[in-house]
Amino acid sequence: MNLTLAFIGGMRSGKSALAQRRFSEELAGQGLRSPAYLGTLLADASEKDGEMDRRIAAHRAARPAAWAYVDVGQDLPGAAKRCLEAGHDAWLLDGLGAWASLRLSQAQAAMAEWEAFMASAREVPLLVLVLDEVGLGGVPGHPAARAFADLNGLLNQSACKGAAEVWGAQAGLAWRLK
Repeated sequence: MNLTLAFIGGMRSGKSALAQRRFSEELAGQGLRSPAYLGTLLADASEKDGEMDRRIAAHRAARPAAWAYVDVGQDLPGAAKRCLEAGHDAWLLDGLGAWASLRLSQAQAAMAEWEAFMASAREVPLLVLVLDEVGLGGVPGHPAARAFADLNGLLNQSACKGAAEVWGAQAGLAWRLK
C-alpha cells in the first residue's frame, strides 16, 4: 500500500524541513530501508550562481547521507524508473515547482509526465512531495509568470488530490489541510 504525503508552502516556508522530518519518521515507522531524495534543481544551471549553490548545499547538508540522491532534471518519469530499478522503497520529491519551471512551454506534456511519475510512485510504500505555492495574489502580468502559476497550480491540485495527507507550511509551522 502506498502512502503519499504532500507539503505545500511558499519560498522559505519550511516545507522541505517539515517534509524531511516526516519522511524520516515514516522510514523508521514502516521499516523502509532504501530511501531516495529526488532533486529538481539543475546543478549545472547553478554553477554560475553562488547563492543557488549555497541553497543546494544547505539542502544536501540537511538530509542524511544514507539517502540516495536522484537528479530529476527534466525527466520526471525517467527519475521514477531509475528509482524503481534501484529498488528505492521511499521517495521524497523536492520540489515539484522547480521541475514545473522547466516545462512551461510544454504544459500538456508535463501533466502527462506527472501522471506517469505518479503511476510509478504508487508502486512504492512511501512518497513525500514538496510543493511550491504561488498565486496568493492577483493574476501575474507577465506571460511566463502566468504560465508557471497555471502549470504549478494544476500539478499541485493533482498531487494534493491523490495524497493521503496534505500539510500547509508557513514560518516553519505545519497545519493539516487534508
